[in-house]
Parts: sequence; C-alpha cells; structure tokens
Amino acid sequence: MAGGRLDPEAYAEKINGWAKGTMIESHGTRILSAGEGRAVAELPFKPELSQPTGLFHGGAIIAFADETATAASMWETNPTGEFKPELFPLTLQISANLIRNTNRGVLRAEAEIIHRGRTTLVVEVKVRDELGKLIASLLVTQLIPVPAA
Repeated sequence: MAGGRLDPEAYAEKINGWAKGTMIESHGTRILSAGEGRAVAELPFKPELSQPTGLFHGGAIIAFADETATAASMWETNPTGEFKPELFPLTLQISANLIRNTNRGVLRAEAEIIHRGRTTLVVEVKVRDELGKLIASLLVTQLIPVPAA
C-alpha cells in the first residue's frame, strides 16, 4: 500500500469482498485487478447466464462489462479500500457493441478510463473470449460522486 492506496490486486480483492451477496457474485464475476485507471475481470460461462439458444445473454455480457468499468472507476473515486457507499461511482450511460458470442469458457474484460472530467468518467471496456476474440466493445459513462461536506 503506497501513499494510502492498495495495489491493484489487493484492491480487486476488496471489491470482490464487497460484492458478496450481490448480483455481481451471483453470476460469477471475479475482479482480478483494479487500479490506476484500469480493471480486469473474468466471467465463466454457466447455463444461468445464457439466452434460449444457449449463448451468453447480451445482458449478462453488458452487466459484466459495467461491473469491470465500475471497478476501474472505484479506484479513482475511493482508492483507500474502505467501502464508502457515498463514493461509489454510478453508471449514467452504456453504449455497447456486441460483436460475437460464445457458450463456453471464460470471458475476460479489460476496462480503462479514457476521460476524467469534473463530474464524469468515461471508461472503455473490451470483452474477449478465451481465444482473445472480441466479444463486445463498450463505452461506460459514470457519475463521479461528490462526498457530502
């Protein structure tokens, strides 16, 4: 922990702990690292995440990408590793392009903050399959929380 900040892997473990009992945990997202404007996560395929044809449900892919974007943004809004709901970034908009799909393996999302404004963050997320093929590309706009004075 340098300068009051956890390293990206330790911060990811904090996020995974906070996610217990939430939708994030129930569908299997695991944050691997979160810090310095980036986050990486994995989501294994399971039938509960599929649509009727047996492929990943588009909503599951989008939720996974949003969770990864939020992990990247959390580092910006609250890097200490102490959970503070008033510092939690809120998603305002998601623009998603679903490129292809799969029904096996583990998806990997990589999120990077590409714009830091006064009141918003814009995060680019790429979701890939185990072979590195692009599954989805998203832009997520998040509100930077303003702590109460």
